Formats: sequence, structure tokens, C-alpha cells
Amino acid sequence: MKALSIFVYAVLSQGLGAVTGLLLAHWLSVGDYAIYTVTGAIVGAMSIITKGGIHFGLNAILGRTWPDRKRAAQATQAALDQRKRISAFLLPPLLIVAGVLMYRNHATLVLVAALLLTLLAMWYFDMQSRVVDQVLLFANRAPALQSLDVGLSGARLLLSWGVYLLGLQSALAASLVNTLFAGLRVPFVRRWLRRELPAGAAAPVAEDQRSIRAITRRQIPMDAFYCLQSQFAFGIVAYYGAAGQTAAIGALSRIGQLLVPVSIVVGAYVIPRFAQAREHVLRQYLGWLLLASLPACALVLLAWLWPGLLLRLIGSNYAGLNLELLIACVGAAAYSIVGIAWELLANRGLNHFNFIQVPMVIAWCLAAPHLLDLSTLEGVLWFDAGLSSGLAAAALCELASAIRAGRLLPPPVLSVNGAANEYIR
Repeated sequence: MKALSIFVYAVLSQGLGAVTGLLLAHWLSVGDYAIYTVTGAIVGAMSIITKGGIHFGLNAILGRTWPDRKRAAQATQAALDQRKRISAFLLPPLLIVAGVLMYRNHATLVLVAALLLTLLAMWYFDMQSRVVDQVLLFANRAPALQSLDVGLSGARLLLSWGVYLLGLQSALAASLVNTLFAGLRVPFVRRWLRRELPAGAAAPVAEDQRSIRAITRRQIPMDAFYCLQSQFAFGIVAYYGAAGQTAAIGALSRIGQLLVPVSIVVGAYVIPRFAQAREHVLRQYLGWLLLASLPACALVLLAWLWPGLLLRLIGSNYAGLNLELLIACVGAAAYSIVGIAWELLANRGLNHFNFIQVPMVIAWCLAAPHLLDLSTLEGVLWFDAGLSSGLAAAALCELASAIRAGRLLPPPVLSVNGAANEYIR
């Protein structure tokens, strides 16, 4: 029942968010939606790059030590300290990239400056309420956390609608609304954390700092690379000066967001349990991955058989993009499946083969111009879908290494005298 309630809350929260995004695709002009799409992509990249694998390190520690609240408080503070250091180095270049992409999509300098300020505010609120909320998931507060997200998503939808009715809807207005509700999440998360974590026990310990730093060092180059590659499609479109294609990519990506509730359920329910799994780990891994892949396959099938049904969601500006919709859904499904495969492993501290992504993605970038026409929307979408091959290769290498090292196999059975028998496979 708890898993069902988490799924329902995730569907409601992300469903309301998806409705807001789809309505914005209807309400905003193609030019405004192109700018809004770039801003949204940068918000996602900013969240990923300033985490730098810190959430993996925190989850790994919580998986070993929970329900020791004192250790949780120490690990949380170590994670926050590390995230601040990472942000100081990586946030400025990301904001520069954001400004260039906005300008290339015909945003004025005043609008670029205003949107960059909203991005800084979003980063601050993300620092205050994300990563640290992993503690609440281990404390079985996922329903409360997701109830909060449902309420905020609903209020965001209503306010966005009100802005539209007043005739004030624009890329900047939509970004300001998003920033407002990101900030409203903070006081609730901080209050719940104070209830779960003991006061005066938040000083980080060297053991946690070393553990998080080690995982972060392996992860952060790949997070930076991932964020860079996530902007490749926008960079290609900006090179050809096709703002309409940027808007189309943003609109089609809204369809892919139908898979977001799956990742929410995985993060809130599956990962905390899988991180603590001690028996039949490999079997659990494959079972969870298979189950989480079903919605992605269903979305691709729907895009193939009934594309018009999905295209109605994003409005008349993007009608007729049947093939482009199918390609976008294939890409979204690939990212969803390989992302979950990677997340399950990484949250057990298994992220040693991140570097495999770099040669794979570079190889794809070198091959793609000879295989695809990157001046077309179809070619850009296939290019973007192919970028998931890097993470897929890394996840496969990590899984093979973990199996070979016995990290995903059942623990040894001990006889009465303490001698270890063979592994039960």
C-alpha cells in the first residue's frame, strides 16, 4: 500500500507539473517557449552539476548507518559542505553557457540578465531543499514530502493560469512562478529535517567527508560532461539559428516527462530499499529495472500507434510532428531506462566506470554528422537519443564489475563453526 500511495502522489505531483508545462506550450509564442525551454534545461543541468554525485555518497552512508540519526546529521552536513564547494567552481561557467544560449535564441540582454537571476535563486532553493531531503525518504516521510510537492504543483498550475488570464504570460513570468514555488518548498523540508535530526550533532566527521569526496571525485567529471552533452542539441539548433526547433524540442520533451513519475517512485521507494539490500541483490536489481522499464516501453508504443493523441497535448504549433514525436519518445525511454539502471548501482556507491561515457559520447558525436542531417529536427532528435549510449555503456560495465566482484550476489552462508560456504547464486 505504501508503494501504491507513493506512486499516486508521484503521478499527481508530476502530472500537475506536466499539465502546467503543456499549457505553457499552448500559451507561449514559439519564440518565448524557445527561451523558456533553454531556461528549464539549464535548471536541470544546474541541479545535476552542483550535486556532483553527493547524493550518491549520502545515500551510501545512510544505507549503511540508518536509523542512526546522529550519523545521518553528520553525513548530511558533510554533503552540504561538499555541494557548496562544488557550486563555487561549476556554477559560474554554467551561467555563462545559459546566457549565450538565451541570447542565441533571440532573448534581449535585459531578459537574459533577469533570467540568470532566477537561475541563481533556483540554485539557492535547490541547495536548501534537495539532496538533504534524502534523509526524509529513509525516515519514511516520502508520502508527506510528495504531498507537499502535489500541493505546490497544484498551486503553481493555478498561478500560471492566473498569469495567463491577466495577459502577462511570458518566458520570464513562467520562470518567476517556478522560482517562487521552489522557494516555498524550503521551509517545509527544513522543518521536517529538524524533527528527524538531533540538534548539535551536525558537525561532519572525517570518515563521511572522505567517503562523499571519493564518490564525488569519480562522479563530478561525468556530471559536468553529462550537463555539457545535454546542451549539445540546443547548441546545434543555436548554430543553425532555428529558434522554432528549440521550441519543438522543448514541447516534445514535455511528452517524455510522462515518465518522470517512474523516476520519482524509484527515488522515493526503490533506492532507499535497494541501498540497504543484503540478500538476493542481483535479483532485486534486475526485477526493479524490468518493472521500471515497462512505462517507457508503453510510451514508445503509444507514440507509434496513436501519435495524434500525444501531439494534442502540446498544441497546434507542433501538430504534424509524428515521426519527430516517435524519435523523441524513443530517446526519453532510453534515458529513463539507462538512468534508472545507473541510479540503482550508483546509490550503492558503485560508480567506478563513469569515464566510459566520455569515449562513447565522443565517438557518437564524431559519427553522428556522417549518419544524420543535423540541420533538421529529426536529425537533432536522433542525435540527442544516441547520447544515452554513454550512460548505458557505463552502467553495463559497472554491473559486470559488481557481479564479478560479488557485490551484487547473496552473502555467504556461514556454518556453525563460522566457515563460509559457497555463495548461493
